[in-house]
Amino acid sequence: MKKKNNFVRKAVLVSAIFSSFQGVAYVANADGPSQPAVVSFTMTPDTIDVATTNNQINFSLKVTNPTGIASNQTTVTLTNGTNTFLATTLVRSDIPVQASLSTVNFTGTLVLPSSIPAGIYSATALPITGLNSNGTAGYSTQSISATTTSDVIGASNYLLVRSGGYLNYNYATFAGPTFNNTQGVAFLNPKYNSVSAPIWKVGEAFDPSNYYELRVPTLPLKIASNTPSVCTSNGTTLMPIAVGSCSFTVYTDKTNDYQMYKDNEVVNITAARSKPSYFVGTVATQSSTVLPLTIPGPFVNGPMGLILPVTNTPTVCYAAGTFITVISGGTCTLNYSSPASSSYLASDIYSLTFEITRAIQTISFRTPTTAKLSDKILTLTASTSSGLPVNFQSDTSSICTTVGNSLNLLKAGNCSVEAIQSGSSTIAPATSTQTILVASAPAPSKKIVCVKAGKSKVFVATKCPTGYKVKK
Repeated sequence: MKKKNNFVRKAVLVSAIFSSFQGVAYVANADGPSQPAVVSFTMTPDTIDVATTNNQINFSLKVTNPTGIASNQTTVTLTNGTNTFLATTLVRSDIPVQASLSTVNFTGTLVLPSSIPAGIYSATALPITGLNSNGTAGYSTQSISATTTSDVIGASNYLLVRSGGYLNYNYATFAGPTFNNTQGVAFLNPKYNSVSAPIWKVGEAFDPSNYYELRVPTLPLKIASNTPSVCTSNGTTLMPIAVGSCSFTVYTDKTNDYQMYKDNEVVNITAARSKPSYFVGTVATQSSTVLPLTIPGPFVNGPMGLILPVTNTPTVCYAAGTFITVISGGTCTLNYSSPASSSYLASDIYSLTFEITRAIQTISFRTPTTAKLSDKILTLTASTSSGLPVNFQSDTSSICTTVGNSLNLLKAGNCSVEAIQSGSSTIAPATSTQTILVASAPAPSKKIVCVKAGKSKVFVATKCPTGYKVKK
């Protein structure tokens, strides 16, 4: 209690000193008074552990003014923003005082009592007054705050006072949840301003990272259930398992820097969502005689109202509301489904398929049954009953290839070539395939002298018969 009273007395002293500085009024001079600028204000070290023997903080304040500095000293207040205040005096380092010196250093020390609470502390110095060129007092700075090298999130430019390694900083390491409007949270990441509310139903996993914004990204966000018969947790997600009241705690653990930070919530768990099912009916086969053709589709009702179809074959048909417009012959496929909601799961996709008939066409395509490899190129011809143009395609590209209506013979074998007419919106496609046997040309014969058992013999061939050797 005695130490606490000493802190209070020091706080009163600091307040009185600050008031005395604030009460000094300076009259502006005709030659234009100048205002000092703060070059730097630091404290060394800017992290200290009061459980050790070295608890001294060194303060250094550097101020500059072209026409000099009037102040000979200032007072620094160190506070944790609650009920702890410490103060010390910083004095000019130029002794004797050189009033016209443009840059002046103020230094001082403060020994922290071992009983000081761990936490973050700000250091503020009272204003420094400058000199005018005629030697009169000029303008003053504002109150001056010290800077530090702290990289602890939420504690930049604070003295870090630890005890046994712990800073014990009471900091909001996360913000949220998004679904509790009574908190009035302002989120830094805009995604948290538009996230949908969680679904509190049996079987719906709750991931707190989707609804709580971490302010210290290095800390893992955890969740614990306080009612395990209704909802369980694996530490990172919550799983409702029964209807009832679910109480849970979202938290970050205590670390060397931060106190444990937590948020308690209670929600009502209701029965699990179900998946709706539908019957989409049928549509009769249509004709492509007159296109486009618009026909009414079936009415499919779901738990959230009328379900409208979506085409899966946009080159054949499309839907506008419940009506179906056919733009080509072929197969029309429409899909019906409903999205997930807070009461229902997403449905399966139900397909409605019907045919749009097209006129039949035939292809007249003839090729020779055989060809010599030495022919190299054959010209292909084909016609259709519809009068539509025909394309050609080789089905044996190692034996023959097509370029336009030319068939290129590459090697001996069976060449399979296809005549293709792809059809139109009212005429069905057609194909016809022909096979050509491509034969190699016989090798030219010549007279050759062959030897067997020392006897020579002349043959008309490309090589000697078996048992003979070419005479050298």
